[in-house]
Parts: sequence; C-alpha cells; structure tokens
Amino acid sequence: MAKRDVLSVAVIGGGNIARYHLPVLADLPQVEVTALVDTHAKTRQETADRFGIPERLSVHTELDRPDAVFVLVSVPQVADVAADFIRAGVPTFLEKPPGLYASQTRCLAQLAREHHTLAMVGVNRRFYSTLLKGREMLLEAGPVRSISVEAHEDLARVRENPKFPEEVARRWSAANGIHALDLLRFFGGDVARVESVSRVVEGPMPDCCTATVEFVDGAIGRALMDWFAPGGHRFEVRTTGATLTSDPYNYAPVLHRRGRASVTIELEEIDRRYKAGFYRQDETFVKCVVEGTPLPFPACDLDDAVKTMALIDAIAGTGERA
Repeated sequence: MAKRDVLSVAVIGGGNIARYHLPVLADLPQVEVTALVDTHAKTRQETADRFGIPERLSVHTELDRPDAVFVLVSVPQVADVAADFIRAGVPTFLEKPPGLYASQTRCLAQLAREHHTLAMVGVNRRFYSTLLKGREMLLEAGPVRSISVEAHEDLARVRENPKFPEEVARRWSAANGIHALDLLRFFGGDVARVESVSRVVEGPMPDCCTATVEFVDGAIGRALMDWFAPGGHRFEVRTTGATLTSDPYNYAPVLHRRGRASVTIELEEIDRRYKAGFYRQDETFVKCVVEGTPLPFPACDLDDAVKTMALIDAIAGTGERA
C-alpha cells in the first residue's frame, strides 16, 4: 500500500472486544473508522452511535474496500471473515486466536503470503508496557535461561456460559490460553522441541497438561495448564542472576536481581487509559499500514502465530478437526 496520511478503517464485529479497540482507533490521528459491520442490529446501532461511525452494515461482503480492517468477530468466525479480506489484499488485524486450529492459521498465513497482505494477530500482552520493560531489564542480566508459564482456568465456568459453543470450550487452550502460552515465545523465541504429558480429570478432553519446552536459543520452558479448578495465569522468567515474576494479572511484574533491591514494574499511563496493551498494539498495526512497512517485534504476524498455535497444540494435544 502506498503511504498515506489517514486510513479509512472498517471494524467487523461491534461487541465487547470492539469496545476496547474503538477508543484507541478514535484517538489515533491516522485513523478514521468509516464502517461497522455486525449481524446484530442492536449491537451495530449502539456501538456505531457511541463512536460516531457513519456506515453500518450487517454483512462484511457488502462493504466497499477500506484501507484496513479490524476483524473482531466471535472466535469461530475469525478465520473465515479474515480470509476474505486477506485474499482481497486489505491489511487485516485479527483478534486472537487467528483460527481455532493451527491448520486454519496456516491457511491464513499462506493467503497473506500469496496476496502480499499485511496481517497482524492481536495478542495484546506482548504490548503491555510492564512486560516490554520487564523483558528489557531482564535481558540486561543476560540471555533467558528458563521460562515457566501457568495457564490455569476453570473450564466449568466456560461451559456454563452460553456465549461459548462446545467447540470453543474444547479448544480453550487456543481460544484464551494463547494469552499465557504465547508468552513462552515472547520471552524464549522459537521452539525446538516439546514434550508433554496430559490427563483427563473432568473431561471430556485432556484438561491437565504439563510440558517441557526446549527453545532454539537454548532456554528451557515449562508449561502447566489445569482446567478443573479455579485458576489463573502467571509466569516466571530467569536469566543468570535475575528473575521476572508476574502478578496475578501481569500488570505489575517484579524483577528480582542478586544483590539489588527488587523492582516492581508499573503500567505506564497509556496502559491505564486504555485496555492494557491495546494502544501500542493497534498503533503498531496502523503505522505499518500507513508506512507500508513490515511488522516489528513484538507484533505477531500470521507466520509467527502459526508457531504459537503449533506450540499450543504440542502442549495440549494436536486439536485438529476430526
């Protein structure tokens, strides 16, 4: 895409997650949100009215070609909707996961390569100011040697929520566990090998998983994922002489260093004003569309997302369609 000053952006899906993206898009000077697509008339009207979006459609196939698009639909729909825009060459931001299955993500990545389409997956924890600063400070002590990530959740609560179909519950490691499990690669880089052990506790699929991850650069990772009791996400990353430990929400991790006082890393103001990570994440995508440049670290393109999805499947099982 040729460099331009202001992007005409369409948002596909006006529900809960859109209401976190839209305040950011409204405040980015390079963006004009010109269209909202949602199948539910009430959601479409309320969200468009709230953010002053002029064009309102019920199906994305009726949309005139925008300069860029944010695909913020429900988890089972993301891959199919995004594929239409990627195939058309429209720069596409996809909320996580880019597909419930690694095979869907691979297809999207192939489409992006074939059609030379910029596409970015929204794993917003990569853009938390606390995690970016914590990673930077940790690496000052040397390369990462070990990473432990816990992605525990009570899946009974998910199954009780009519919002989530059974297929999404079965793929919860990708649908929501990706937030925590992607941090293995955020801190450790590319993966060389995974060994996993799993059990069925409440079922019907394996819901107690433990894995050892070997990274290309030599670090060792440990992933724990239990879905049969109240849980929570956390991480701990170590270099020689330093440890970065998360708080329950990853908002204020603590850096411990030998012979020095511990440091609590607080969210920057931008992550308190908007949902954490969203401003830098969306700003990065928009900047790359405007300038016609590739996505920089820590942004997640579709090829990068394929690696994370493959890691998730190695930890929790292949998860491919029967």
